[in-house]
Amino acid sequence: MLDKDGYVSETNATNIFLVKKGRVLTPHADYCLPGITRATIIELVVKEKFELVERRISLSEFHAADEVSCCFSIESIYMEYF
Repeated sequence: MLDKDGYVSETNATNIFLVKKGRVLTPHADYCLPGITRATIIELVVKEKFELVERRISLSEFHAADEVSCCFSIESIYMEYF
C-alpha cells in the first residue's frame, strides 16, 4: 500500500522490509501500524549490527531490492467465562 505521496507504507496486512547491498530498509511508521513484530525485527537488526534505515521508500526500490520480507503478528484470544 502506498502513502498519500506514493511511497510504500506497508502491505494490506503486514509491515514490510527490504535488503539492498547489506542494508535493511523499512518505511517510517507514519502511515502504518507500527507492529510488535516489526519492532522486534528492528531490535534484532540493530543488535546484530546491520545497518537499519527507516525512511520513505519508493515502489521501484522494492522492485530493485535484493530481498523483500513482510511480517505480522497473530495472537489467539481465548475467552473463558466462570
